[in-house]
Amino acid sequence: GAAGGGRLFYVSRGNQWDLVAGALEEKGWERIPFDEKARTDYFLRWTEIRSDIDYARFSDRTQLVNHIPNASVVTSKLGLVRTLRDRQRVLRREAKLRPGDKQLLMGEYFPESFTLTLGSDKVALLGACQAALRGDEAEKDSAWIIKPASSNCGRGIVVTRDHHMVMRHHLRWQEDGGLAAAGEGQA
Repeated sequence: GAAGGGRLFYVSRGNQWDLVAGALEEKGWERIPFDEKARTDYFLRWTEIRSDIDYARFSDRTQLVNHIPNASVVTSKLGLVRTLRDRQRVLRREAKLRPGDKQLLMGEYFPESFTLTLGSDKVALLGACQAALRGDEAEKDSAWIIKPASSNCGRGIVVTRDHHMVMRHHLRWQEDGGLAAAGEGQA
């Protein structure tokens, strides 16, 4: 077709693929059949998962894909937290070499985050919850967004100001004053 210039596209099954295919076909694009997914002569490749894209054979000058390689370093909460923490460590090392330089610290632009699979983060979150319960001005009105590990599309997310609930259910804080077995997720 004239409007799409006869451009070829491949769309994988799943994730409402028919909506993407329909919109492109209306513009005159031609869909590569599912059984020819190994073809590399596409202009656009729309897939549900990154592993369906052969980045070694992908031409970034003439082709488009709907996933970016290594995107998980910033497109997941955990990936973003890890990347920002790594960057913070680098900045701290650089600050020691150049003491006069002003460094933008992570806490100035990103909310405090805890990865509950790390013991040190569990202890830090416990400290923040205990400070809130003691009436610490900096912590008492803290709201928590709890995102379970391995969930997506908002499944299982809890937003709360209930510090007791965070301690009991997500840190597995026991009434006798100790941490139970490791919990999962992020807060």
